[in-house]
Amino acid sequence: MKIISQETIKPSSPTPPHLKTHVLSLLDNYMPHAPLPFIFFYKNYNNGDINILKKSLSRCLTQYYPFAGRILSPFGGHIDCNDEGVEFLEASHDSRLDDYIRKEANHESLRELHPNVSITNMVAVQLNHFICGGATVAVSISHKLVDGFTMVTFINQWAKVTRGGSPMKPYFLTPPTSYKNVELPKVTISHEAKHVTKSFVFPNSKINVLKEKVMSSLGITLSRVEVLTSLLFKCSVDAATTKSGLFKPSILVHPINIRNKIFKNDPEKVAGNILSSVAVKMDDSREITLNEVVAKLRRGKMEAGEIRDVQEIGEKYASMVPMLIGDPSVQVYWTTSFCWFPLYEVDFGWGKPVQVKYVIPEVDFKNLVLMDTPDKDGIEVTIRLPEEEMLILQQDK
Repeated sequence: MKIISQETIKPSSPTPPHLKTHVLSLLDNYMPHAPLPFIFFYKNYNNGDINILKKSLSRCLTQYYPFAGRILSPFGGHIDCNDEGVEFLEASHDSRLDDYIRKEANHESLRELHPNVSITNMVAVQLNHFICGGATVAVSISHKLVDGFTMVTFINQWAKVTRGGSPMKPYFLTPPTSYKNVELPKVTISHEAKHVTKSFVFPNSKINVLKEKVMSSLGITLSRVEVLTSLLFKCSVDAATTKSGLFKPSILVHPINIRNKIFKNDPEKVAGNILSSVAVKMDDSREITLNEVVAKLRRGKMEAGEIRDVQEIGEKYASMVPMLIGDPSVQVYWTTSFCWFPLYEVDFGWGKPVQVKYVIPEVDFKNLVLMDTPDKDGIEVTIRLPEEEMLILQQDK
């Protein structure tokens, strides 16, 4: 890989004085200043006009003004919307796009395709060129500012403007009070075990058979995501227990988008972290049955649906934090589902992407990410686990 250009893209119009400070919500303050990185693969780029891509990004940044700002301190409680801009890198690769898609079974190689968000920046973009005329567009946005829904909405808006459309005007929430110096429990991360990332594809036909079986047993209607997430959590905990010879209390963390519950008018326009996390805790190894995990996950989602406002979201998450990141005797599995997100609708004028990848950050946490396959006939799951536990998981039939 060779970086061939680097530029800072600024908003096309200056941010008004009364919007120069974006106060973070309580939940924002608990979110890590870490990237949410997506990579979109396109076969038909063929040296498209990069200036159009940059100008459309500039126009979108005028509407999404905090994205072009800076966070001067992770605990400062706000973003300085100073219009300093977004880093835009171009890189060239000596391989073909098709070869790269096949090769990227090694997830570590994906990391060179996406940019790193610096310590103060909120967003970074990288356009990667391949010798076949294909390209990838990689976007990283800090989780301190957005959830997955806001990020995918922003990328689709950018693509729409590149095709000649007009950007949507999002609504950024202003919390009732400013939160500074929010204290997090000390995070204890064990670096003893090497972590690896692998992807697996589950056809809808197989998921639906399992879903029907569980629904028949529990007498409730379930989604593919609920059943598959619960299954993977169960199997991952089983793998960890097999590896250590000892069951360890385990928590499944599953965020859900609750915009539709809180905002009755234009919920899709509300930008930020508008999600509630469900925590399913298993204290006894005898509980780790698929039906039990599914039932607890469903109960947690129903309770999350009763949340009334963004302040309550933050308060609920704050009460969960000590259990999630402050207790080394508990193992936590962080899960996310991007199923049904319009990832494969991101069209910059070169057609829809042939592949979309989410790059799990290279940290020693246990992660599971679910996304639709390109043809929507299954779910691709990307998992990050300690290497020995991954080997045991792969042998679980």
